[in-house]
Amino acid sequence: MVPNAGGAAAFSLSYVATARAAVIVACLGLAACGADAPTASAGLPAALERVSGDGQSAPPGAALEQPLVARLVDADGRAVRRADVRWEASAGEVTPGVSTTDANGDAKAIWRLGTETGAQRATATVDGLDAVVFVAFVDASALPERVPLHSIALVTADGSGQVVHPDVVLPPFEALDETPRLAITPYPWGNANFENPSIFTGGRDTWRVPSGLTNPVVKPNGGYLSDPDIVWLSDRREFWLYYRHVDTENEILVTSSIDGVRWGPSREVVRAPNHQVVSPTVVRRTPTDWLMWSVNSGSAGCSSPSTTVELRRSVDGTSWSSPTTVALSQPGVFPWHIEVQWIASLGEYWAMFNGKVAGSCTTDALYIATSADGVAWRTYRSPVLRRGSIPELADVVYRATFAYEADRDLVSIWHSGATFTPRGYEWHAAYERRRRDDLFASVGRVDAAFITASTSPPLTNATAP
Repeated sequence: MVPNAGGAAAFSLSYVATARAAVIVACLGLAACGADAPTASAGLPAALERVSGDGQSAPPGAALEQPLVARLVDADGRAVRRADVRWEASAGEVTPGVSTTDANGDAKAIWRLGTETGAQRATATVDGLDAVVFVAFVDASALPERVPLHSIALVTADGSGQVVHPDVVLPPFEALDETPRLAITPYPWGNANFENPSIFTGGRDTWRVPSGLTNPVVKPNGGYLSDPDIVWLSDRREFWLYYRHVDTENEILVTSSIDGVRWGPSREVVRAPNHQVVSPTVVRRTPTDWLMWSVNSGSAGCSSPSTTVELRRSVDGTSWSSPTTVALSQPGVFPWHIEVQWIASLGEYWAMFNGKVAGSCTTDALYIATSADGVAWRTYRSPVLRRGSIPELADVVYRATFAYEADRDLVSIWHSGATFTPRGYEWHAAYERRRRDDLFASVGRVDAAFITASTSPPLTNATAP
């Protein structure tokens, strides 16, 4: 008997429903099906969103390190799968020209930039929806996003090129040359007589003495200097350079400059017994909201059994409150030299510090901490860097400075440290750049590759900067 047309339609629908149910049941028992099976069916495409890949830079004609990623969603924000997204570029080439959205609704493409310098644009489009635009920058001197750790050279006044305790400040510097400034101190073979704050201009791993400036910026009248920290005051259009004077007591002094070349007389802003205000680091949130963190190691200096981090506040950068102890502790070590910055785009403070163990002045690793208020700090399991990562930092990792590029989500870090030679400790600077997520992923995990104990002689209060 031949079924009528209505019976055929009913049979067909019943068969399809049964087959679809069988597939669903089968997928429930297979992990492989889950990756491609959404928990709820998406509706019609409603919006195309930019996910990642915007704001990168590369040399002319080079491919960007990260792919461009656009996401297609319905009106409820659910991923729309298996839809075509078209890619076009104002210069260079995006491949493929059409990519299909995956289980997350993401379409991806690789962009090889054109050769003209400046900004270029790539566009992702889906019929009937607003396009998504990605911007990239062509820079003949652009470095990759991830720059491996490597030593950098500076020409110091003493001729040694040995340096310690870097501190960087980035533009914009209104009415100036818009190049970063680096404050650092020479430290040839651990000789504190040369540890006088010096200024360099440039960026990344290339630094030079500014035209018209003769380093060092300041020299001591008795005792020795150390621990520079440079700040830009945008409303006053001035650089302020804080530094420590060590003699019978610790003094924190500040000098200022409108051009980074000519520096005025220094003023004392903080005084404390020796070893009780070490490595000052200053953040200026507003013209009347200043914060200064420093390390208190008691009367024994770096050979003390422990240290604490203290915070002072000011409304003008010169008159500071009494210190209060903040909650910053790293399991197994104590902070020694510290750098703090306010990361405005993330609404939090970051601190980097090298850690010392009880009774020792030698520091093996650099750590990072984050805080919403600068008082209560979150630390992480693993260090940012351990000694031995490069030959120039074989035996000591010391104070570092850093810069966060919010538009590209990158962290540049300038390190200092030393390697032991037959002549003594030889001090170096080094540079690296990482993605923020890579940096925090590395410090959040347990570090199994702990470097074995150093065979070099320990630093002492007389030789530690």
